[in-house]
Amino acid sequence: MENNQRLVENPFAALFPSLSEAQQFSSEKHIEKGNTERSPTEGQSVEIKLEINKLIEDIFLLTLDKDYDDGKKGCTHLKELAEILSDQTWLDMENLSQAVFERLMIESPEEFLVPSTSSNLTANEPLVLNYLSQCYDRLINIQLNSQKEELKPCLKECKNVIILNTKTCLLQTELFPSQNLYQQFIDLYLLESGAIFGDDNSNITEYFLQVLQSIIDDRDCNIDDVTYPIFDLIKDKFTKMVLVSADKTQYIHLCKFFTKLPALALSFMKYNSPKDWKSGKSYETTLLGSMLSLTCIPKNEAGPYDFFNDPSSYRKHIHDNTESNIWAELVTLNEKIHLLVYSLIKVSADIKHLVLKWIGKCLEANQGRTKIWSNQMPQLFNQLYSSEGFCLNLNYLLLKLCQPFCEPMSVKLLKIQCNYVKATSSDENDIKTRGIHSGGLKEETCLIPVKEGEDINIDNTETYNFITECFFMAQQCTNLGFHTVHTKFTKLNQDLHRVQRLYQDVRPQAASEDVEPIRSIKAQMEKGMTLFLSMKAALTIPQLLEMSLNLHIATATWLSQMAIDDGVSEMQQVKLPLPQHVPHSLKLIPEFVMGNLNDFILFLHRFQDELFEYAGEKVKYFMTLILVFMGNPERMNNPHLRAELADTLSSLMPPDPNSKSGGGGLFHREKLFSEHELIDHLADKLLHVFVSIEMTGQSVEFEQKFNYRRPMYIVLEYIWNIDVHKQAIKELSDYAERNIEYPEAPLFLRFINLLINDAIFLLDEALSYMMQIKEKQQEKERGDWENLESRQRQQTEQNFQLLGNIARYHNVMANYTIHSLELLTREIKSIFCNNTMVDRIAAMLNYFLVHLVGPKQKNFNVKDKNDYEFKPQQIVSDICKIYLNLGENDDFCMAVSNDGRSYSTELFPKTIQVLQKIGTDPVVISDFLGLDDKIRGMQEKTQAEDDLVEEAPEEFLDPILGSLMKDPVLLPTSNTIVDRAVISRHILSDQSDPFNRAPLTMDMVVPQTDLKLKIEEWRKSKLS
Repeated sequence: MENNQRLVENPFAALFPSLSEAQQFSSEKHIEKGNTERSPTEGQSVEIKLEINKLIEDIFLLTLDKDYDDGKKGCTHLKELAEILSDQTWLDMENLSQAVFERLMIESPEEFLVPSTSSNLTANEPLVLNYLSQCYDRLINIQLNSQKEELKPCLKECKNVIILNTKTCLLQTELFPSQNLYQQFIDLYLLESGAIFGDDNSNITEYFLQVLQSIIDDRDCNIDDVTYPIFDLIKDKFTKMVLVSADKTQYIHLCKFFTKLPALALSFMKYNSPKDWKSGKSYETTLLGSMLSLTCIPKNEAGPYDFFNDPSSYRKHIHDNTESNIWAELVTLNEKIHLLVYSLIKVSADIKHLVLKWIGKCLEANQGRTKIWSNQMPQLFNQLYSSEGFCLNLNYLLLKLCQPFCEPMSVKLLKIQCNYVKATSSDENDIKTRGIHSGGLKEETCLIPVKEGEDINIDNTETYNFITECFFMAQQCTNLGFHTVHTKFTKLNQDLHRVQRLYQDVRPQAASEDVEPIRSIKAQMEKGMTLFLSMKAALTIPQLLEMSLNLHIATATWLSQMAIDDGVSEMQQVKLPLPQHVPHSLKLIPEFVMGNLNDFILFLHRFQDELFEYAGEKVKYFMTLILVFMGNPERMNNPHLRAELADTLSSLMPPDPNSKSGGGGLFHREKLFSEHELIDHLADKLLHVFVSIEMTGQSVEFEQKFNYRRPMYIVLEYIWNIDVHKQAIKELSDYAERNIEYPEAPLFLRFINLLINDAIFLLDEALSYMMQIKEKQQEKERGDWENLESRQRQQTEQNFQLLGNIARYHNVMANYTIHSLELLTREIKSIFCNNTMVDRIAAMLNYFLVHLVGPKQKNFNVKDKNDYEFKPQQIVSDICKIYLNLGENDDFCMAVSNDGRSYSTELFPKTIQVLQKIGTDPVVISDFLGLDDKIRGMQEKTQAEDDLVEEAPEEFLDPILGSLMKDPVLLPTSNTIVDRAVISRHILSDQSDPFNRAPLTMDMVVPQTDLKLKIEEWRKSKLS
């Protein structure tokens, strides 16, 4: 009776036609114990069987009962299965697989919904993958809440059925021609996994992993058959995205899902193999490449331009807001890509190898981005190599991987193996086991070039660690990424300034902005500004700059250690001078490592100067690097790189309080130039690199040479006001004067000789250009240009602008050079008045003064002097100060008076008039009057010397200058006799015999004592 009562009260009894049938079903015997394989439902009581039916209904929302009516949920009526099973109205484990399969094959499940009035839309789910995932969710929930042990085998079987059917669906998608199961996979993961929040602790993740693992475990299946179509859809999605696409991070998170199993990660990396491993552009078309290609920089000049359109119409704060938004998007993108790549690397050694192989070959294939011609042929460049945005994003990734070892004094830095640069591999397995993934490094020029035929002794069995690979890949990527983009950015900035000046010149002549050529010029200007702002935003991401700064500080530390000795095992204090032995390691470090550092500091100085103060005391490692390498050609052969270190040095100077950037961020950089432990050597290194540009024996163009020297002048002026440096320069001067005739001319003597050479060349050229500008301006005022054809007139305008640019450049450099001479002669005087120098500096001062204050000054009276940086008043003032600085020396005053080419008694009175006109300090004018009187007093003696020259025998005259010799010497290579002072001055600039170009130094000349006595006796007799 009790059992019958329980059946009456059991809701599942309603599934049977009558209570008697339910009783019969309940009284069935268990199967024989001898059976080893048992169905989860075999031998169960009717209550359990009814519960199993209920379980299947709750999980799969299926029923065999056409009259099913729960009232709370709906189910899909399986009509065909119900007909096969005849009068059975319950589901069990034996028919579960068939039931689920029939449900999956129903295209319109809503037509079979029972009861038809049910509002449960999940039972109507038409998408098979969605349906199965929902079944899995319901099963997990039931598992969490079920306490019945007898149901656990059934739950396990239900899960197996779900996994098996999902596997079948993904492998045999042709069963569902109207559905895209791979898109369903993606949509489900994005919706259910928490990808939008970067979280994947959900049922869907575990569900998909079990499905894919079952495919992996099946030897008859290939996981690529499932993953590749999914990857195709993801890649297609990325190629249609822009930087601000909201779902980009979710899709990267989806890709990260495939790092959870080694087989999935392997499939992902195989899919990312480019079509052509040697084509830089091919990497952009991979799935990883499509992520890395999201950027704010247009891929080519044609666009599309996603940001900063019509820039002149918006104020700066609008552009600043846009830039900040771009930064946020790029950081989010790159941080997600880093998590993806880092997860891949952590999967296994095999996957790590494939990731590093992809990056290394990508860098090698894009090496051509650094070639000089890349700027001249942009269309070809864009076809061959990856885009700017791609390379900057890859740069971000590699910088991120480097951060764990970027502390400046970290011992991890000493794990970097220089031999990596020249390492070679025999095959793919060798690359993997030895860790040699970066390609293209072997051809790079190193800090010390390897001589032809020299053996660098690289161990072909050496293995390389992850730190080494990350370091050199990051440096290689910085060279073809950040450095190359910065170079193009700088050129774009120059072109933009040129177009803006052209617009300003042409605009007043046009009736409106809607006529040519104004319209075209303005369009070009707007387009250039849009590109400029886009590139600037990509280059100035705060996190990118911070990571780059960390890497370059660490690099500076490492390079300084490498310069000490080979095999450094712990960080050492750098001491100067360095050991005489040059470490072998420097033959293995590419020049671009130093070039990257120089380039970055210059960029940072211009756009994010405050970051130097963020680095705090760490900036001292930059100073150490500069002092180690700038004046040391033995450790860094390239004079251009050493000269660039001077530019780097000027970028580390504290900002001028009077500049637009203000005087913030002074503390650490002021200390840098006064308290650094090696700072005593700065003056010597600065003068050394100044001289070495001229004395390298390599071809250095004039403009390039002066570009290098410009920051040196800036640094010189700054350190002159710091006592330790001023004293060091004075000591160099004293040493030079004591050893002025040494075979190898002292450093300071060579320095001031070049300084005078530069001043003569630059100021002479500048005045010549100003004269040409004056002539062109007069032509324009007369209307000569109006008579030209439109194209010819435009060409004339452009030529005039070019002339102005050249004049501006020479004026700027001339101003620096003259001012440096004035600076030095304030406290260093005697060496300038030495026989070797005094005539040259006096003649130079006279020559330029007569041009600037004499009748010729009207030739330089151009309009808009400031536009050309032409500052005649400043130059006159500096020249006059040099006269006064040296005026106490009688030899200097005599040299001024002896200059028959430019000096006359009228020169100084005219100069005084100009000084009065420009408001010079009366004390200076008074001192100049006194100097004029002194030099006039020497005029009679000067005239007597001139008369002597006219009467002197030919053998007493110097064959170069025609002056009366004071100390004749014989040049052994040409057997010519010249005056010692003349040949000494010549050898400072050119160590060769001026008569036959044979090598010559001062220790080779032979004094002509007898001739010297004859000249002195003849001179005395004539003067008496």
